[in-house]
Amino acid sequence: MSKVSFKYWIKAARPKTLLVSLAPVIMSVAFASIFVKINWLPATICLVFAVMAQILSNFVNDYADGIKGADNERLGPQRMVASGLISPSQMRYGIIVWGILTFLLGCTLLYWGGWILLPFGVAILLCALAYSDGPFPLSRHALGDVAVVLFYGIAPVVLTFFIQTGLVNKQIIIAGTAIGIVANNLLIVNNYRDAEQDAENGKKTTVTIFGKRFMQGVYFLNPIIAVVLMCLIFNTTILLYLIPFLIYSIFVDIKFSKSKGMALNKLIGMASLEAIIFALSITLYLI
Repeated sequence: MSKVSFKYWIKAARPKTLLVSLAPVIMSVAFASIFVKINWLPATICLVFAVMAQILSNFVNDYADGIKGADNERLGPQRMVASGLISPSQMRYGIIVWGILTFLLGCTLLYWGGWILLPFGVAILLCALAYSDGPFPLSRHALGDVAVVLFYGIAPVVLTFFIQTGLVNKQIIIAGTAIGIVANNLLIVNNYRDAEQDAENGKKTTVTIFGKRFMQGVYFLNPIIAVVLMCLIFNTTILLYLIPFLIYSIFVDIKFSKSKGMALNKLIGMASLEAIIFALSITLYLI
């Protein structure tokens, strides 16, 4: 097996998208700081685990779409398997190794959270694999949006909070839902860009089912819904801290409404940054 340049593995990891993994953990730690003094070692492990799980999902997506021919004429950024820069066998090996490393890192969190975390950690890794591959790929059956809200919002927020405090409450679940909804804008941009190609390949997404116009409206509404949910947890005083987030969201909305085709690729990183700005805005309010 020939060696693969490190830069190709970096590209396969899709670094522009990884901010959506950092955001929920950052916000959850801020919430936990209200109740306890933060233990920064498990907090850091949660952060790294979240990023590694997303990279695993990105590797599987690159592999699955590459061998199915779904990326042969893509408008999005170059994919490594489809372009031949990483062979399918090399990507399979990379998925196995990275999956084992991610699992082992996640197991260290059992020291702080107990064995109750194990089934949740396994579920996160299985979702990372099942998102694009397996007998029922979630992303090909219009369940990608649900998976994003759950595994890039609710799960990391609730589990990080539980590891720090030993608690789970209604407020933290609502907060996880809010940031998951913001993170979902990244997927909407991706599916909006690839709608025609996905339809040709038989891939069902919310965009191919409900149409571009409808999902564009959802994209515009998601930040507003997230802000409303945060007001339910606290009160309207939090709006002052969310002004930068709302301004940035309006800016991104304008860009989204004017972009087509490959121009939408720029929105990937911008949508990812949107989640971080939301998380940091909440963090500033809490501290």
